[in-house]
Amino acid sequence: MTGPVAIYGAGGHARVLASILHQLKLPILGYFDDSFDGPEIIQGAPILGQFGDIVKYREKASSAVLAIGDNALREKAFNFLQQEGFSMPPLIHPSAIVESDVTIGEGTVICIGATVGTEVRIGNGVILNSGSLVDHECHISNFVHLAPKAAIAGRASIGRKTFIGINASIANNIKVGEEVTIGAGSIVLRNVPERTKVLGVYS
Repeated sequence: MTGPVAIYGAGGHARVLASILHQLKLPILGYFDDSFDGPEIIQGAPILGQFGDIVKYREKASSAVLAIGDNALREKAFNFLQQEGFSMPPLIHPSAIVESDVTIGEGTVICIGATVGTEVRIGNGVILNSGSLVDHECHISNFVHLAPKAAIAGRASIGRKTFIGINASIANNIKVGEEVTIGAGSIVLRNVPERTKVLGVYS
């Protein structure tokens, strides 16, 4: 990624990504969001139009980043941008600690203070938010979102489009299914079936 970079979304998460791009000294082309209704500047860059308008800027943008927190919407956005030929390299904050043998998919964002241990595999379109922890040999599937300070112990597996809330903890060797929601501060001590909502201690 060399810039200029298009940011796909203009909400709160877009500001986080813009901050990372500033830290990496990468220029921002602008933002695209369906809530666009007039000129606006966010962290020094303009909103250039609605989501679909990004295709008009394909030749000007070296790559795009996904600024969409909702997992299902982020998956749709990822597929659209991929079909339109946009590059979506991972975006990693300089303060994040990521071991050299970690594999990271396209469109993934690793935010300030996150830690990723050895032999972790991370899929496409994942968000590892501020201060989150993914320990050794975990597998994080496509379009997962770890909220700030969420912690995943070693050799755990997190299924596709799962959301793990702020300060939630997943014990080692746990398998969490697809499209699971784990509430803030929850503690997961046994496997979680797909499409389950977890609140509190799950044991």
